[in-house]
Amino acid sequence: MTDYALNDRGSLEIVTENFYDTEIMRVFGGLSFGKLRTWTGNAALVPEPDNPFDPHTVSVRIGPNKIGHLAQQDAQRYWPYLARVIASGYTPVAPLKLEATVLRQDGQAEVDATARLSIAAPDLLFPLNTPPAQAAVLPQGPSIKVLDEQEFAEYLHSVIPPSGEGRVMLTLETNKVRNHHGQTLDIVDVLYERRQVGRLSTQMSQQFIPIIDHAFQRDRLTAVWGTIRGSAFEVSMTLQAARPEDIPAEWFEQLPNDVPELLPPGGSFAVPDAYVPAEADRSRNAKKWRKGLAVSAAASGAERAPQDDDVSAQRSSAGPGAGVLGRVHVAVWVLLVLTVALGAVCVVFLGIEPLVSALSFIVAVATGFMSFYLARMSTGAARR
Repeated sequence: MTDYALNDRGSLEIVTENFYDTEIMRVFGGLSFGKLRTWTGNAALVPEPDNPFDPHTVSVRIGPNKIGHLAQQDAQRYWPYLARVIASGYTPVAPLKLEATVLRQDGQAEVDATARLSIAAPDLLFPLNTPPAQAAVLPQGPSIKVLDEQEFAEYLHSVIPPSGEGRVMLTLETNKVRNHHGQTLDIVDVLYERRQVGRLSTQMSQQFIPIIDHAFQRDRLTAVWGTIRGSAFEVSMTLQAARPEDIPAEWFEQLPNDVPELLPPGGSFAVPDAYVPAEADRSRNAKKWRKGLAVSAAASGAERAPQDDDVSAQRSSAGPGAGVLGRVHVAVWVLLVLTVALGAVCVVFLGIEPLVSALSFIVAVATGFMSFYLARMSTGAARR
């Protein structure tokens, strides 16, 4: 399905538990101990009504890799809005920043990851309008002040929602104006629903005119996200668009319209089954999943990172543990034999050399206690 870009003017941390370690490893193609790596790009938000562990799960996916999910409360808040996008035939996406490294926890290697979505509150996810079908939507970016919006206040007051703030889709067009010096300048006009509602500064206009011309030469308008705020006494407008140097080359090639028209709001929207098990989900039916997924299991499905400190070499097997217990048993028997021998020396020298007898007794008691302690320790370890 075609991606639908959600309003990204906000931040939301997602859950990246250890049973996503394999998929996170695959995103990076491998991780190394103590070396933090970062991935940025769009991630899909996918409701999973058929998830066998929680039918209200909203998973977060990078391509085919499920790397996390929304917290339960967040999933409930966003679910109906995501359902509207999906019912309209699109995949809801938002910018994601994923950071991950590998740490040793209690002698085990595990992936330590954090992920944060750039996403607005649910009621601000969608614009009040949609851009024209023949428009290319610029990536969202820092806010830019729209000038002279007060000249169009009467019309803008009819646009402002009851909450006093809303997101809108604006279009940019180049226009020639004459300044107070009599010079003719190219200025960018800002339009809402094909009606002018302001303009950009001369300096900012010069940055966007080449982009507008590029789209126009390919029969496209240039659309941007904007924010309108106001009350009965005032109105203000900003647009949020990436600067030319921050726009990826693919945008100029594809000129995407990733904010198409959705089904009308209201009512409930059916969500199709979309559950895809993570690597660790396959084992949760057989046993309770324990925090601390061995990283070597993750590396088996990933391209191995070209690092000397390979994660998969860090797992310990059961063999060494068994060898340690065997050596402890041998030590117990040696100490017992030594205790008996020292006891015999104590008895032999009791009437001949009292000092030697006393020293033998003291050492015999110490070795006896040591053999008793080691015997208890090895028994406890064997039970575990």
